[in-house]
Amino acid sequence: MYYNENELPAILTFAEAVEYLYIGRNTLLKLLHNGTIKGFKVGNRWRIKKEDLLEFMNTDRA
Repeated sequence: MYYNENELPAILTFAEAVEYLYIGRNTLLKLLHNGTIKGFKVGNRWRIKKEDLLEFMNTDRA
């Protein structure tokens, strides 16, 4: 488990992003599909860049 952003790899797997954000798999899928979190697929597997994940976390979503 990653506790701070300095420990995150440059590119996270879907499972790593779910764990770091402490959200459900379906929630992350919804955020990826609607473009709230930028991600890309390698084959049929999602990958999320560290900077895109941090940008999402620092965005005011209220």
